Amino acid sequence: MNDSSSTNETTRMTKEEYRRVDCDEDSSDLGERIVGGRNARPGEAPFHVSLPNLSHERRHGFGSGLFCGGSLITADRVLTAAHCFTTPPSNMAVVAGVLNRYDRSERMQQQPVFRYLRHPSWNSRTLRADLGLVALAAPFRFDVPPGAYAVHAIELANRAPDEGARCTIYGWGQTEAGRKRLQPICLQAATVSVLDLDRCNRSLHTVVTVPDGTLCAGSFAGGVDSCQGDSGGALACGGALYGVVSFGWGCGSPRFPGIYTDVFAYRAWIVQSLESDPVGWSSACTGLRWSAGALGVIIMFNTELLLLLLLS
Repeated sequence: MNDSSSTNETTRMTKEEYRRVDCDEDSSDLGERIVGGRNARPGEAPFHVSLPNLSHERRHGFGSGLFCGGSLITADRVLTAAHCFTTPPSNMAVVAGVLNRYDRSERMQQQPVFRYLRHPSWNSRTLRADLGLVALAAPFRFDVPPGAYAVHAIELANRAPDEGARCTIYGWGQTEAGRKRLQPICLQAATVSVLDLDRCNRSLHTVVTVPDGTLCAGSFAGGVDSCQGDSGGALACGGALYGVVSFGWGCGSPRFPGIYTDVFAYRAWIVQSLESDPVGWSSACTGLRWSAGALGVIIMFNTELLLLLLLS
């Protein structure tokens, strides 16, 4: 999301001014967005949630600690990226029902995180199986409040997407790459195309081998992509969840489209895990092991992980 507008960016505005930003308004004069996106419309992504770091929000205020996104797939389960699990579940929450991430009105719903579960094949060296489930301490209320801001789950893809399919990505991530770039106040959306994975691998092979079980989406011309803070968010096609934002080289860079974990490829594990008891899931952060070759090269679209990479 590439945004030159100060109206929709977190700058030196006060927290009260952040909360008053109306994400429902026509934003056609606010520049570009999610690299190459726009403000999401009310009711467009009722499944999209944010994952805030609670200790950060206690220090800096509600809405300031967002580090990843996710998708509600049941009332009390969220699908996100495995690399988002950089802090214990007790320090995480899930927020739904709002477009403005500082919005604390009655339509905002927040639930504590009980446990999370990484895919057993998740590998931080190869970036394979970048997928995880979050179990909430209590379920979200669907259809509350009635209308455009009602919260709903999204269904899982039941087949692989077609090459060229037009899909939408969502997130509050940075609108362009860079250490000091700011995150938007309003949820962003951008239309991307599913691209040929072999061509994508050829384009990216000089910097990374695209792992199995992934999708490539965006544009080889650049200009539309996910970015830091969008990790774990949805690649939605035709009302179903086809991909989970994983990683990329830069944000919206020519020749380097974004990489998404393929939901259909891991559907069996997701469904099986939904039936398991989350009491047995992880209650602690086990940390990340990064190879030296990965540091500073691959941009994982998680704002907390970006900080870890920059400080390494």
